[in-house]
Amino acid sequence: MKQNIGTFIKEQRTSRRLSQTEFARRAGVSQSIISNLERGRVKSVTAVHAEGIARAVGMSLNELAGKVDF
Repeated sequence: MKQNIGTFIKEQRTSRRLSQTEFARRAGVSQSIISNLERGRVKSVTAVHAEGIARAVGMSLNELAGKVDF
């Protein structure tokens, strides 16, 4: 079963001991997007944001798509 994108981001970010700000910087998105995803305020992401999130966790976009709903 695929995981919620916000839950996935929070787990990946905290396992790397990164702040939301640092994770957002690595993903090339704003900190508010990461915060809103983690809190469930936003349920989906744009393709550009998904690519950045994948890059920040060391995955391809296809790998990320296989793990999370977005």
